Amino acid sequence: MAEGVHTDHRTLARGGALAFLAAAATLLLQVLVHRMVSAKLLNNYAFLVISLTMLGFAFSGVVLTRLLDRFLSRWGEAQTACASGFVLSTLVVSAAFYHLDAGNQFTGTMSGFVRESARWMPAALLFAVPFAFTGLMLGALLSDPRLPAPRIYGLDLLGSSVGAIAVIPAIRHLGVETSALLTGAGLLLGTVILAPPRRWTSRGLAIAAALALLIAGGTRDRLFQMRPRAGSTLSLRELVGPPYGLEYLQWDPVARIEVTRVLPPDPGSFAYPSLIGSEPLFLEHFRRMLTQNDYAFTYMVDYDGNAESLRGIEQTIYAAAYEATSVASPRVLVVGVGGGFDVLTGLRYRAGGITGVEINGATLDIVRRVYADYCRAWSHHPRVRLVEDDGRHYLATTDARYDVIQLSGVDSYSGTPAAAHVFSESYLYTAEAFDLYLSRLSDGGILNMMRLEYTPVREMLRALVTAVGALRRAGAAHPAAHVRMITAVPNNFAALLLKRTPFTPEEDERLAAWTGRSPHFALAAAPALNARRENLYQVFLDLDDAARERAFVALYPFDVSAARDDRPFFFRYSLWPHLFSRDPVHRFNMPVMEVSLLMLAAAIGLAALLCVYLP
Repeated sequence: MAEGVHTDHRTLARGGALAFLAAAATLLLQVLVHRMVSAKLLNNYAFLVISLTMLGFAFSGVVLTRLLDRFLSRWGEAQTACASGFVLSTLVVSAAFYHLDAGNQFTGTMSGFVRESARWMPAALLFAVPFAFTGLMLGALLSDPRLPAPRIYGLDLLGSSVGAIAVIPAIRHLGVETSALLTGAGLLLGTVILAPPRRWTSRGLAIAAALALLIAGGTRDRLFQMRPRAGSTLSLRELVGPPYGLEYLQWDPVARIEVTRVLPPDPGSFAYPSLIGSEPLFLEHFRRMLTQNDYAFTYMVDYDGNAESLRGIEQTIYAAAYEATSVASPRVLVVGVGGGFDVLTGLRYRAGGITGVEINGATLDIVRRVYADYCRAWSHHPRVRLVEDDGRHYLATTDARYDVIQLSGVDSYSGTPAAAHVFSESYLYTAEAFDLYLSRLSDGGILNMMRLEYTPVREMLRALVTAVGALRRAGAAHPAAHVRMITAVPNNFAALLLKRTPFTPEEDERLAAWTGRSPHFALAAAPALNARRENLYQVFLDLDDAARERAFVALYPFDVSAARDDRPFFFRYSLWPHLFSRDPVHRFNMPVMEVSLLMLAAAIGLAALLCVYLP
């Protein structure tokens, strides 16, 4: 507070309360926008959008350098106008973004990535506008000589903390759209009470914002009806028509979960036949699909409780560990329950007990309550226990040993070649995580880790590199004896089978016989096959020497070194030199993180030029 400036307690209290409200609203909206962007754009381009929307705060600082005196002389009017602008811009920008055609986001070339990003980025960048208004509110409060800056800043931090805590239950119980409406309503009402405007201009803005909130609340389903991406699961409603399409939607702090009624898949045209098999009677039960952010999918099979109705699930790659294991009635841990396919596989193979760990509370609510009649036969089965938790955290807090640990494509769509979510941290695939998995396997236990794979191979090759490192740390002299690889036909999916002890000849015989009967997958790596060096999994396992393995990783055209807890970016395979490489392998497998950072730097530089330097 400036020397000689006296401030009454009422002004101090109002200023502090406004700082608290504006900061809480800012943090709430920041998380809510992150959820909106993640649900709309392929593979969560939220990093780019959230980074750029914070330019709104920077722009507010530029405005205040020119107009601070005017803000302070019209304190109530300015604060009310900014709160009204926050509400109106949030509604307009959110509605526009929801109805935006996001274009084709499955591009693997640099030019295609930039071109398609240009279709949605301008609308996404408009999310900076609401943050500019709260930036003006907070900046004016911090610059007001009548108010003690340390106290205002402290209340700013407190408001941000409360917003960060409140947004979790808000999303879970109210959903993102309703939470956004209530955030705007709370800021508007609080501002009008704490800084009542005297001029009709500001009052009119406040009334307009209040009416907009009421209209948005009454037309929420239409206003915030998100336009699905072309080719996505939710676009089936437009392609196939009723009764197929979206049936139910529920927000969760982790992701948005959708349940869609679908036609039974045709293994002849389905992109991943290894996931569904080819038994016609079994496929008839594929009536629902559960998706996360309209992308990562899992089928919800209509199971009636009769184990024979699951005949055909043994034709899927999900069954790999059960076909190989020598353990009768295995104890099973499923990480990532989804629509229950892994649980059903365990029931089909008469598992003695199945613990399903699911981080997404909305998913568990759907299978246990919303779709209880549809899922009851497995979600309420006496041998099945469902737990809401992070898979790795659950394993770290239990001493139980399992005969089968199943991770089926958890975060599968985070690391596609076109994914800006290579920035995503995943602690399920680090070296330390593999150490934990090995320690929680029984002596005859098998880890079945399944993921998407690309050409050239990188994702499951990195998992294999990580697994071999964990085996060496556990004392395995010949890691190849503990590992089997199964690849889908076509080569777009793979399963890594990992044991603490070497696979037995009987287990290898069963696994070879089972894969030999399938047209959808094949045994790709095993000691009897590795010397052939017909694929890169075999090549790596045949090295059988730690120094040679390190050399292989160093020379590989992508980064397939083991991710670690202090560098948990499993889905980042590119390197900065790939930006300038003439190698076709790199040109057609775009270094998306590096390109994204360059785009971010260019956008920030342009904004700084237009909003800071030129003014």
